[in-house]
Amino acid sequence: MRAERRRPAEEPAPDPAQDWTQRLAALSTFGPPTTLIAAVLIWYGYVATLQRFRYFGVDLQLTELANQDLLKFGVEVAYPAAALLLLIALVVLGAHALISGTILPSRPRQARRLGVGIALIGLALLVRALVGLLSTEVARNETPGVTPLSLTACAPLLVYGFWLARHAGTQEPAMDGIERGGRLAAIAIGVMGLFWAANSLAGEVGIARAYDDAKNLGKLPEVVIYTKEPLVDVPQETRHADFGDKVAYRHRYQNLRLLPASGGRLFLIPLTWKPTDSTARISTFVIPYDENVRLQLIPQRTR
Repeated sequence: MRAERRRPAEEPAPDPAQDWTQRLAALSTFGPPTTLIAAVLIWYGYVATLQRFRYFGVDLQLTELANQDLLKFGVEVAYPAAALLLLIALVVLGAHALISGTILPSRPRQARRLGVGIALIGLALLVRALVGLLSTEVARNETPGVTPLSLTACAPLLVYGFWLARHAGTQEPAMDGIERGGRLAAIAIGVMGLFWAANSLAGEVGIARAYDDAKNLGKLPEVVIYTKEPLVDVPQETRHADFGDKVAYRHRYQNLRLLPASGGRLFLIPLTWKPTDSTARISTFVIPYDENVRLQLIPQRTR
């Protein structure tokens, strides 16, 4: 007597509300989310610091700042960016929880329409990103960050809208290779666009901070330099006094403000220099900081 072949038990259909959250684990292919966020913020602070010093004509590589010092300069501008990223992440997670927990299981038609709308928004942002990528005129005149932010959001919105429209209802179809590849591509495009946006926006933030520094040079401590030998090509804005041969540090230079002090050198700015000054080419004066130089720091005088 032939034994009956047992039919395999049917597996329960997966919960569509958990699918998108579970599939976000693919992000670990490119790095843990916390690592990516930290990398974006570190890069954001570095670019802001780079542009901040470049505004005064100082290339960041010439300063020879240590990595710890670069982080200290960059962290002060990274706080607003970090808060904004966390708020966006909170809004996105809250919206997904609302859609997956309320709309998707009970209102499939509304969920399908919502998915189509999200996909159309992603498509519009994709077109805007392509225009910024292909048109040099648009890229030159646009508000900083528009093209990279459009690129960051377009692919995730397209993929999420497609997922929502496809999975609306009680039964969820199995994810095929095209959908899996689309999610990985969306993550890669989003990460690339996020770094690009950080690069674009941080440059503007660094220039703005440098402009504020230049306008408020008088509020910074004054640096008075005493040297044994006269300095060559001193900016005309400085005040020089010679105390004679009987004084070891006979030459005094005033009206200077300090940028960084690194690599055995001092990066100094004349007090009278302003952002609109035509003498910006000599805005930064670099001298070696050794035994032949003595500094005097005079704090800002308060009324």
